[in-house]
Amino acid sequence: MMTDQTSLAKARKACFDDLPNFSGHPSEDVERFLKSIKNIAKVNEESNNHEVLEIVRGKLIQAAGLWFDNHEHIFKEWSDFETAFRNRYFSTTIIHKKFAKLKQRTHLSDEPVTSYTDDIINLCRDIDPTMSDSIIIQHLMSGINPEFRKELSRHQSCMNSLDEFLKYTKIEQDLYDTFEKTRQLAIESKQSQFTNYHSQNPSVATTMKQPTNISITNINK
Repeated sequence: MMTDQTSLAKARKACFDDLPNFSGHPSEDVERFLKSIKNIAKVNEESNNHEVLEIVRGKLIQAAGLWFDNHEHIFKEWSDFETAFRNRYFSTTIIHKKFAKLKQRTHLSDEPVTSYTDDIINLCRDIDPTMSDSIIIQHLMSGINPEFRKELSRHQSCMNSLDEFLKYTKIEQDLYDTFEKTRQLAIESKQSQFTNYHSQNPSVATTMKQPTNISITNINK
């Protein structure tokens, strides 16, 4: 048990070390920073607020670090810091850029549906952490492969939650992959048969490749 706790502590420290510092520059992503902190510290109602705030302070530098020091006395709980931090550093410019990216994001023809859905969901959560499942599903449907959209529309009445939507997209992806694999095997089989036939009948291949020479003299006759 102690070994597991030690390993977990080391893993969290590694994540903390990899987390970029936050200086308060307008180009920095407030929501991504908060999300990373919450993931590392596993913030919940039972969290030790002092420890979480210590983790935060370790990553705030320059103007953001000074801001924290000047307001630390009002941060009784994580939620106090989170609200004040958003109010101070939230950038509408970044949100507009993310929303534009969300609108432009489409499901590529050779892209696994899970890759597309993960990307859209992350963008939605970055834009609005409280965005409802129904709105996220609308964004997912608007950019998904038309073939997938057609099939998913048949289950629309059943997809009342994001989990339900993801379940049906996985089913459609599995069916699509099975069909593509079968089609590819059929093509490869035909190509193999064609190659084998001509390897066993070289005269046929030679005849097919040999150009037809018609004598001009014969034509004139």
